[in-house]
Amino acid sequence: MTKKLFFNGNIITMDPGRPEAENLLIEDGIIRKVGLTTAEVNQLKDSESVEPVDLVGMTCIPGFHDSHMHMVEYGYNKKYCVDLSGAKSIEEVVQMMKTFILERGLPAGSWVMGMRWNQENFKEKRLLTREDLDRVSDSHYIFTKRVCIHIAAANSKLLDLCGVNENTFLEDENIGRSADGRPDGLIYEDAISGVILQKKPPLTVEEIERIIADTAGEIKSKGFTSIQSDDMKAFSDFQSKENILRAYDNLRNRGQLPIRVFEQIQVSSMAEFLQIREFLKEIEEDEMFSHSRLKLILDGSLGASTAAMKNPYKGSKDNYGILNFSDEEIKQLVEFAYEKDLQVLCHCIGDRAIEQAIRVIGGSQEKYGGDRRPRLVHCQICSKEQVEQMASFQLMADIQPAFVPTDYKVVFDKIEAEERFALYPWKTMLDKGIRISGSSDAPVESYDALYGIQTAMTRSGLDGKPEGGWLPAEKLSAMEALRLYTQAPAISVFMEDKLGKIKEGFKADLTMLDQNPLETPAEKIYQISAVNTFCNGRGE
Repeated sequence: MTKKLFFNGNIITMDPGRPEAENLLIEDGIIRKVGLTTAEVNQLKDSESVEPVDLVGMTCIPGFHDSHMHMVEYGYNKKYCVDLSGAKSIEEVVQMMKTFILERGLPAGSWVMGMRWNQENFKEKRLLTREDLDRVSDSHYIFTKRVCIHIAAANSKLLDLCGVNENTFLEDENIGRSADGRPDGLIYEDAISGVILQKKPPLTVEEIERIIADTAGEIKSKGFTSIQSDDMKAFSDFQSKENILRAYDNLRNRGQLPIRVFEQIQVSSMAEFLQIREFLKEIEEDEMFSHSRLKLILDGSLGASTAAMKNPYKGSKDNYGILNFSDEEIKQLVEFAYEKDLQVLCHCIGDRAIEQAIRVIGGSQEKYGGDRRPRLVHCQICSKEQVEQMASFQLMADIQPAFVPTDYKVVFDKIEAEERFALYPWKTMLDKGIRISGSSDAPVESYDALYGIQTAMTRSGLDGKPEGGWLPAEKLSAMEALRLYTQAPAISVFMEDKLGKIKEGFKADLTMLDQNPLETPAEKIYQISAVNTFCNGRGE
């Protein structure tokens, strides 16, 4: 049946014209009517051409939408990698990876990947080194990424494969070195993909299709109908980038992509962008898969002390983090994107990177004009002046509420914050008219939208710490937090007339919850469950 009648529910529409309803009718993947009369409902129930769906009091909202994650990397990690997020010491890392090799029977010469370790959780309170990973194996290629994905560690065998020794890559500041000049196994930023992962054998299109299909299905089961995914650095070689895009295209063309995917094309240079653009000519765009976005990583991460800061990190006189591009390089890429009517997103965590983005994108905004909706991803540490500038240039922000429970414990050990306001100032951004949308940066944090909504409201972890919330003046209301994961991301991809609301003429992207997030105590929202999800009117 092409028609479905949803009735006996609590429908939160996100539409100011009709904020609530008890029923709605969809047909051919489109919402046809919201708020039918009792007579209309009874008549439709009796129609053989209509499938009645009793919501039995459940809450129905627009489908969840994550504005920034890494879906292929998340799925790959889950299928092929060791999850090191629970490791409390370096010894645990070593033992977990040894066990993984034994349990999977991985032969010598195999790549062994570990993900999501965090030295802040280790009793040693230090980063992994080649010597640590050499203890795992000297016959396997051992590669591990920190939770922020901006720093990695490799064993000696892998460094040898990649030609990293005391005589090579001497000018590359992203290759970590001991005091004697010998590589210490730490790899930062672009060198992770450009030096190390270049050597990893690519997955086939079919293998990537399985990763995407399985992961997208899992994500849909959690209430998502749309995600925006940055996948071009999941693997580093160009063949893998092409295979990822072709896998999405194949699934979409076969009707096997269960959610909408808005790809963010991340590049490190104009040459790389042009190379990918050439292949993208073969990949059509529609409302299930599109790729008309350019993503630039301007700096690193706070946890790795590579986020670009205006003041040096604590305990250092000269570590200001890393800027990955010059102003001229960004300007060239942004102006090329604007000429091709592409949206621009910039990863910016530190205030120095945010300042660079505002400086360069602001100039391009003035030159090209129009409704371009440039976006700053993360936007964690910014001054009041920068917030004012973002508002004046109509820069949007993609925030990650789940970062707060992780970062509040260490942020003041890392940086000197002249204004505590400057840390994740979401409420201030909203009050200044900046459009912000919610995301997870998964696999960095959980993609669970309900957890994101809770942390946006409480600014504390599931343990209730810090009590009262971290910098509580920046907490969001329940409706503001819900909008982060529904209406706001639709605006960020120019789809506000089709997605993000339950309204006549909009896509039938719907999520059914067993509790009402607007009425549930903030500290219990993560306990709400998504019961069913419909994308384009299609359920699980």
